[in-house]
Amino acid sequence: MLKLICPQNCKRCFCEPICVLGAIIAQAGSIYVETDKCIGCGTCRRICITFSLDKALKDKTEDWLKGVA
Repeated sequence: MLKLICPQNCKRCFCEPICVLGAIIAQAGSIYVETDKCIGCGTCRRICITFSLDKALKDKTEDWLKGVA
């Protein structure tokens, strides 16, 4: 299942190449996580400036990334 993690498609998305499982997908002008592939390591949270600083995303945990929460 695709879950929206960022509503803006940066010209150079840092999350997409850093995800070792390829769970981050840039599509339709947004950045998504493929919850079936995500193991919840949180690397995307740490590398992405928007994801790290956006107040609306602050409470999103690794479980949320995996689609558990």
